[in-house]
Amino acid sequence: MDLFEFARRMPKAELHVHLEGSIRPATVLQLAQRNGIQLPAEDEAGLKKFYQFRDFDHFIQVYFFVTGCLRTPDDYRLIAYEFGADCARQNICYAEATFTFETNLRLNGLQWETILEGLNAGRAQAREEYGVDWRWIFDINRNQPGQQEERILKIALASRQAGCVALGLGGSEADYPGELFVEVFNRAHREGLPCVPHAGETGGAASVRQALENLHAQRIEHGVRAIEDPALVQLLAERGTPLDVCPTSNIFLGIYPDFEAHPLRSLWDAGVMLTVNSDDPPMFNTNLNQEYQILIEHFGFQVDELEQISLNSLRASLLPGAEKERLIKEFQQEFKDLRKELT
Repeated sequence: MDLFEFARRMPKAELHVHLEGSIRPATVLQLAQRNGIQLPAEDEAGLKKFYQFRDFDHFIQVYFFVTGCLRTPDDYRLIAYEFGADCARQNICYAEATFTFETNLRLNGLQWETILEGLNAGRAQAREEYGVDWRWIFDINRNQPGQQEERILKIALASRQAGCVALGLGGSEADYPGELFVEVFNRAHREGLPCVPHAGETGGAASVRQALENLHAQRIEHGVRAIEDPALVQLLAERGTPLDVCPTSNIFLGIYPDFEAHPLRSLWDAGVMLTVNSDDPPMFNTNLNQEYQILIEHFGFQVDELEQISLNSLRASLLPGAEKERLIKEFQQEFKDLRKELT
C-alpha cells in the first residue's frame, strides 16, 4: 500500500488549529489592501519571508500583525469560509478551531457579537458547500493577565449555542504560567465548559502537570514536554488525557531541533493518547496532510497507527456522544474501503 496516498485520502479531524494562524497569505494581502493596511511585504513570497520567525516572541508579533488586517464582519466570514475550504481539500471532516477574541477586539473595535456573526456566516457557507463542520475554542491570551479573562469566559459561555465548545489558553507559558489563570478556569469548570489550555510547549513538564491539576484540562494543546517527567507520562497514559501534538510547529518555534529529537514516538509508545495537528498551517508552511506524511517519514507510522491517530481526534473531540460515534463509524468504513482500493 502507498501509505502517503492513504494518509492523503483518509478522513481526518483536527483539534489544534488557530483560525487567525490559518489565513492564507494571499488573503492577508487581500485584506490589507481593502482595509488600507501597510504590510511589510508586497507579495506572497515576501509575506512568507516575513513569517520566518526568529523565536516564539517574534511569532506572536507576526500573529498580531496578521490579526490586525481583519476589520469588517465580511473579513471574518471570508477567513472562516476559506478555513472550511482548506479542510475539505485535506479530507478534514471535523475540526475544533481556536480563535483569540481579545486580540481581535483590541485591534478592530468591533463588538464580539458582530465578529461571531461573521465567523459563523463563513462556517455555515463552508458547511453547505463542502460538508465540513467545526466548533470554536475561544482562548485567553496569557500575555495580558488580569485584563481580559472574565470577558473571554463570558463570551465563551454566551456562545455555547453558537458553536463554542471550550475555553483555551494561549501565549507565552514561560512568562505567564498557568497559576495566573486558576480562578477563571475554576469558573469555567463549574459552568460545565471544557478547558483545553496550551501547556508543555515553551513551558516544561511542570506546565503540563499544572494544566492537569489546576486548570481542569480535558485536553492539552501541545503537551510534548511532558516527556521530561516519566511519572507525568505514566499519569497521562493512565488517565487517557489527550495531547494535541503539532510536530512541525514545534520544530519551527525551536522547541526541538528536528523530528529525530521530537518525543512524539516515545509518547505514543508509552500509551499516551495523541492527536496530530497543524497549529498555524501557512505560518509553518504545513497542513494536516503534511503532518500525517511526517508521521510516516519520521515516526514510522503504519496504516493501523494512522487510522488510530485519526480516530483519536474524534474520540478526543468535544462533539456530543451520538455525533461522535456516528463519525467514528463513518471513518472506520472509509478506512476499510480505502484499504481495499489501495491494496
